[in-house]
Amino acid sequence: MLSLANYVMRGPTQAWIATLILAVLTVWLTPLGILLGAVIALVTLRVGETDGLKTLAIAVLATLALHQFTMGQFWPGLVAVMEYMLPVWLLAWALRQTQKLATPIHLAVMLAAGVVLAFHLMVGDTVAWWQSVMENYLAPLMDQAGASLPAATIEQVSQVATMLLAMFLVTLWVVVLLLARWWQSALYFPGKFREDFYQVRLPASLAVLAAVAAIGSLLTPSLILQDLAAVLMVGLMFQGLSVIHHAIDLKAMSKAWLFGLYVMLMLFPQVILILATVGLVDTWMDIRNRWTQA
Repeated sequence: MLSLANYVMRGPTQAWIATLILAVLTVWLTPLGILLGAVIALVTLRVGETDGLKTLAIAVLATLALHQFTMGQFWPGLVAVMEYMLPVWLLAWALRQTQKLATPIHLAVMLAAGVVLAFHLMVGDTVAWWQSVMENYLAPLMDQAGASLPAATIEQVSQVATMLLAMFLVTLWVVVLLLARWWQSALYFPGKFREDFYQVRLPASLAVLAAVAAIGSLLTPSLILQDLAAVLMVGLMFQGLSVIHHAIDLKAMSKAWLFGLYVMLMLFPQVILILATVGLVDTWMDIRNRWTQA
């Protein structure tokens, strides 16, 4: 992947060619959108916001045109733009302005929280909305594939669909930005990415909001509070990861600990809550500074 970043940084023509190729491939291989978003972010971080915006425009136009041509409608392309292009450019812009990774992570959380609030206000009963979507669109597809989607499963998934989608968006946006920042560091400032990641510290106000939303979601059956608490916790999860990475490096521990941590993170969603708690505690106790002084 570093060779792709090196090619992109050879000049604007190479960046636009890479963007067009990735935009075409992403129509059929959606995971490549991570690389497409990272290219947009890298150009923004290294060259400037204007060049990054031009790269974003090329990606957007190519994506919308290809979806219109292949599917007869551009709406799926618009979803892709909002999923891993426009938000990533905004995060890269914020990082370029402040040179602090905590800023775009905070911005990603606030963007997702805004989407959650807007969705609840527009839809009202989000559970009923998701049930309708799955019954009318997903269930028929499952039936055609020879599988079934039980009503109980639809009801359970509908309860947490908004929360899971919002958590996924925050994670995706931040991971794409981190990839771009790692590319920039590897090409021009070796070791800078690790230094930046070890210093991730989100504002205390976000930690307070996360705690209030989490406690509120336990005391009341409010889905809005539940969804907002989950989004805020994902932001704190990245601070918790920063603390763990710093501790393992400071104590010269085996990298196998990190491997095990990420395996558990993928297998057990409860690990997100543990890491978020570490980030929450670090907000007030400054764990990394205490360890460094000790």
